[in-house]
Amino acid sequence: MRASTLFRRRLTAERGYQWGVMKTVLDWTIVVYLVIPVMIAAPFLYADMWEHSGLYWSGRLPFTVLFVLILLVTAGGNFRTYLMEADLLYLLQKKELLVPFKRLGFLYSAAGSVIRVMAAGVIALPLFAGEYGLTAVEVLPLLAAVLAVKLVLMTVKKFISKGSVIFAVFVLLTAGAVVMVTNAAPGLAGVFSLFISAAVIFYHLKQMPRSDRWFMKEIEIENREKVRYIKLILTYSMEVEKEPVDQRNSPIIMFRDSKRIFKGDRSKEDGLLELVVKGFLRRNYLMLYIQMFFLTLSAVIVLPVWLKWIVFAGFVFFIQSWLKSLFQKMLESPFFAVVPYDKKLENPVWGRFRKLFAFPVIGLAGAAVVLFTIIGLIS
Repeated sequence: MRASTLFRRRLTAERGYQWGVMKTVLDWTIVVYLVIPVMIAAPFLYADMWEHSGLYWSGRLPFTVLFVLILLVTAGGNFRTYLMEADLLYLLQKKELLVPFKRLGFLYSAAGSVIRVMAAGVIALPLFAGEYGLTAVEVLPLLAAVLAVKLVLMTVKKFISKGSVIFAVFVLLTAGAVVMVTNAAPGLAGVFSLFISAAVIFYHLKQMPRSDRWFMKEIEIENREKVRYIKLILTYSMEVEKEPVDQRNSPIIMFRDSKRIFKGDRSKEDGLLELVVKGFLRRNYLMLYIQMFFLTLSAVIVLPVWLKWIVFAGFVFFIQSWLKSLFQKMLESPFFAVVPYDKKLENPVWGRFRKLFAFPVIGLAGAAVVLFTIIGLIS
């Protein structure tokens, strides 16, 4: 069997598997009422971006913000080899078949990365042109820098699994790319970025024949990539219960020694509120809470005035409903089956819990909306 034949079979099987996963959520109602309307509206929306780019992006922001956004959108992915566990029995012993097979997988992944970066650049081109006056030729060096960052990051992810290290590398690469595109001449930045990309590709192709020690790591990557859509569906499925992965006995910063929050004369209401607050802080809820606030704040800063208020209204509704659902879930904990509480305390405790966690972020988000609305109207 030729390596190209085996690669085509694996690629066809992979596409068939992923399509089968997607069909589990793309029933006829989703296709008719969501997918088809989006496909029809997309060209008109893109044409409107060219005509009215100010409705979709603020030119007061530096162009590097849009550049970083493209970096974030395109940062995912891995170099694929399409290997399977069963290949340990046969393919690993056949270097004349294994090496060209892995080379095809790598080149296919690299070509896919180029296409994704170019697609992101084409989508963002109306914003670069309309808000910053950049031509397509001037945007190309930016896309070359994005591609270089993506290829280097994918290389790091092939050898390192720790998320914190990968995130730190991404931050450093992003900072370096921003410094380069803002200080170097566009042509020089583009040439240097293409040189980095070519060096990464050459490195992988050069070490391909002696990469047997990474065989299990490559299989691990393949297993993760194979279930990426399944994980995405489960993450956003409302019917699937998703427990936080990081469950701590004590929070990282606050109340590490489980000391009392309320001092002096304590009521039953104080005791129940204290248990709920500590339960909120000792799980991943606090991180999600902070992420949602900063995501909303970013949208308020970037979006046009009329969209700022829509986002803010949605945030007010969502944060309260989300906290309410978490509050109810914590009260349904098995702990309260052993240590019961007075059901009459739920409403007053919920009111105090909402004041602690909903009102502060709503107030900050509202202040940001008002501030950036005034700035937008003045300018």
